[in-house]
Amino acid sequence: MLIMLFMVSMVTSATDVTGRWTGTIMDQFEVVYNFTQDGEKIGGSTIGPDGTKIEITNGVIKGDDISFTINVMGGEMPIKGKVTGDTMKLTFSMEGNEMPFELKKEVKK
Repeated sequence: MLIMLFMVSMVTSATDVTGRWTGTIMDQFEVVYNFTQDGEKIGGSTIGPDGTKIEITNGVIKGDDISFTINVMGGEMPIKGKVTGDTMKLTFSMEGNEMPFELKKEVKK
């Protein structure tokens, strides 16, 4: 019985995404996200195209599913995806088109 409880808790625990994640959108725009995490709640920030700090809001991670929102040019942009190890595969919608991108977690040196 104890083993079953342990296995269930392992399956339902959220992946830890705390830290700095980097990637490229459309093979052109470098992005950096700094995530904070408290249980299943995700926060943090990124830098906008104009160099201003953008807060991450409505962030949730359940298992390997992640979703959050950033405010871009006055509009809310939902981002969702999956986390596998040190990789996030994410998508956002732009003018009705799904735009995929990938982030990699930076390893502390």
